[in-house]
Amino acid sequence: MLENEALAYDFYDDEDELDLVKLVSTNANDANQYLLFLDSKGHYYGKNVSKIEELVVYKDLNIVKNNDNNLIVGTADVRGEMLTLVSFDKWIGSTILDDKDYELVIIVSFGGYKFGLVVKAVEYITTIEPSNMQDNASGNSKSTFISKVIVDKKEVLCTIIDSDKILFDVFGDKKDRVSMDLDILNSNNVKSEKIVFFADDSSLIRNLIHKTCTRLGIKHQIFNNGNELIYELNQTSKDDIGLIITDIEMPVLNGKEVVKILTHDEKYRDINILVFTNMSNHIMEAELLQMGVAKVITKIDIKALAKTINEYIKI
Repeated sequence: MLENEALAYDFYDDEDELDLVKLVSTNANDANQYLLFLDSKGHYYGKNVSKIEELVVYKDLNIVKNNDNNLIVGTADVRGEMLTLVSFDKWIGSTILDDKDYELVIIVSFGGYKFGLVVKAVEYITTIEPSNMQDNASGNSKSTFISKVIVDKKEVLCTIIDSDKILFDVFGDKKDRVSMDLDILNSNNVKSEKIVFFADDSSLIRNLIHKTCTRLGIKHQIFNNGNELIYELNQTSKDDIGLIITDIEMPVLNGKEVVKILTHDEKYRDINILVFTNMSNHIMEAELLQMGVAKVITKIDIKALAKTINEYIKI
C-alpha cells in the first residue's frame, strides 16, 4: 500500500459497512487514524476515529426536523438515544443538497457532547502521519490542518476539521460555560513564577489557554504543534519550566510523540506533563498514563484545567 493510502469500502454493501464500523472501533487508540468523508462538492474531510462511536444510515433514522434554518438538522432516535444531528455541509459552508442525497451520519463523541454529523458520503479510513500534515488554521478557521492522501491511487487533499470549533458553533451553552469559567478565574490560585508550555493545533483552544493563563497570572508560552514546543523547551533552562501541557492530535509532531520524547529525556523527569484533549477514550488515557503523563484533562473544561495547573505546576 502507498504511503497515506486509504482503505476503500462500498457503503451499499451492508457487510462492508459493518466492517468499517469495526475498523473504527479497533483503531480507536491510534492517534493517526482518520475517517475520510465527502461534502456536497466532493471535497475530502477527515475526523480522528477516536472521536467516532459509529456510523448510521441517514434515511433509516426517525428524525424530528428543525425548521429554524440553522446548523442543526433535527433530533434523531439512535438506538433509543435522542441525539442532535448537525449538517456538516451547512457548517463548512458547502452547498446544501436534497435530503435524499445524504447517505450517512457520523456519530461523534467528544468535549462532553455526543451528536451526529450528517454527511453526503463516508468512503475511507486512512493513516495520516503528523509529519505529512500542514497547518491550515490561518487559511480556514474551521480546520486545523490539511494533508495529501492517496485515494484509488490518486493524490488528493484532505482537510482535518477543528472539532472544538464545531462544539462552539453548534452548542451555545458550551461557549457560555467556558466564558463564565474564565470570568471567575483569578491569580490567587496559582503560586509559581515558572513557565507553562502548551501546544495545540486549534487556534480557538490556543486563545482560550492564553486567556486562562493570563487570568491565573501564569507565565506561559503557546505553540501550534509538538515540534515547536520541543524546540523551545530545549532552549529553556530546566529551572524555568513549570509544567508542560499538550494536545494529542497535532501536525508535524503529535502529543503522543511529545510525551515519548520528554519521558525519555532525563532533563524533564521531574516536570509534570498534562494532556488536554478531546481524544478521551479509556484505552488511550490508560496508555498515556502508563507512558508517564500526570493527568489527562478533557476539553474544554477550563475549571478543571485551572485546578490541575495549580496542582501540578512546579513552585
